[in-house]
Amino acid sequence: MKLAAVSNVPEVFVYQAHKKIVVIIGGGVSGLRTAQLLAQNSAASFSKIIIIDKNSTIGGVLQHTQSNGFLLEHGAQGVLFTRQPFSDCIHELGIEHDLIIPNPKKQKRFIMTPNACVPLTFNFFKLLKYKLLSISDLFKIISEVFLKKPSNLEVFFNETLFAFFERHFGKKFAQTFLVSVTFGIWGGGSRKLVVRHVLPKLKQIEIGYGSLLKGFIFSKFSNLFQKKSKKSTSGLASFRDGMSFFTHTLLQECKNLCKKNNIEFVLHLSCNVISIEKNNSQINIQYQSNSSLDLNSLLQTLACDIVVYTGQPWRDDNFKILQSSEVSSEEINHALNTLRKIDSHSIAVVGLGGKVPPLHNLYPQGFGALAGEWSQDILGVIFIHSTYSAHVPENAFLYRVLLGGECNPKINHISNEEIIAIAKQRLFQSKILPENTEFEFEIVKHWENYIPLQTEHQDRVHEAVWKLEALVPGLFFTGNYLKTAAVADCLEQAEIVAKKIAAYCSKLC
Repeated sequence: MKLAAVSNVPEVFVYQAHKKIVVIIGGGVSGLRTAQLLAQNSAASFSKIIIIDKNSTIGGVLQHTQSNGFLLEHGAQGVLFTRQPFSDCIHELGIEHDLIIPNPKKQKRFIMTPNACVPLTFNFFKLLKYKLLSISDLFKIISEVFLKKPSNLEVFFNETLFAFFERHFGKKFAQTFLVSVTFGIWGGGSRKLVVRHVLPKLKQIEIGYGSLLKGFIFSKFSNLFQKKSKKSTSGLASFRDGMSFFTHTLLQECKNLCKKNNIEFVLHLSCNVISIEKNNSQINIQYQSNSSLDLNSLLQTLACDIVVYTGQPWRDDNFKILQSSEVSSEEINHALNTLRKIDSHSIAVVGLGGKVPPLHNLYPQGFGALAGEWSQDILGVIFIHSTYSAHVPENAFLYRVLLGGECNPKINHISNEEIIAIAKQRLFQSKILPENTEFEFEIVKHWENYIPLQTEHQDRVHEAVWKLEALVPGLFFTGNYLKTAAVADCLEQAEIVAKKIAAYCSKLC
């Protein structure tokens, strides 16, 4: 007999041979959400949930630096509230009132040129005025509505974002707008990212209508005849105390659920996992403290039934998966090597803040600006004072500048002083700030090979994960490389893996 599922919690069988010990490797948003979902069921199949993380605090990339009223996010600036995995999680945690969402009037976007910051607009005359597009480019965009459905889908099976948008709207459109968008999301990679992996809905529209504009028009037209629902909250949501408030709330909720359901909860921080070894029905995890106070610490072993790996294999060369069978070991190594070859981008996050001079108005006003193909270092900038005023002191400004990615893959190989100087120079050149601006908040955060790219090899990545989970029963994978690095996608993947674990437990009955 099965119990009814609670919220998004997968169903599990009440009767088990014995309650399982679960180890989750990684205390980022993927690991924390997985732990919370597993702990949610009142008829829990688990006696213990253990989280192991190499960092000294939980949250993964969702950390921040706060000083004198300035708050700089190290990782994601926010999450689209319209994404259901995020909104569902927020409602579950009961923290809707802790959200801060930019005022719709302050969400204007800009395109950075080498010497200006141009407002993004649908006004064709202004696009011509700013020389973002030519008349022939505009005709190419308008004529997209006459595109027919592709007759041979296989030709475009691994089509990149750039090729897709160039085919639909022209090369100049792709260079001017698409490249900028990819800078803001993935740190670039428009010529590597595959449409069907990162924006599958666009492929669905093309299959249905041929033209994206036609699909958009039909969608808007059909909405006119549908019952109007209450306007939902939209925008890039954050929290007054930063995105780490979200991860710490997830952790606390997990602890509360474990206590309620008589599950022991253990958190090991500052620990590196060395290996996972399957031994009959048991999985042994070897880990070691990386604390500076414990340099000579010995390897420790954890015995468990289920392991969830939420790390980034391409950044973890020392991590091993062991299996007693020689044949399996060879296949395991081959699959793991596939995950180690995932392409990724490095970025530097720079915070530049200060007081607004008397009788001076900040310009421009809006959400932020994205660079273009001309850039050799800057990806874009977010105007924090305009979008998240709670993260900035009164009468002050704060810019979050992103450098590196496709524009400069070796950005983190130079000094912080050089990085800050580049960020300031780009703000001055684009006339976002006057050159006599004084700064009192200057912070740099490095992320080396952190943002994974969903390229033509993404199918191999999924196949490698499926193979590893098949060869090592009880081992599961989730993380920001299975779909995209967006927080909402990480939450969605956590829900998927929680259901897979529930199904696995039911088979062990």
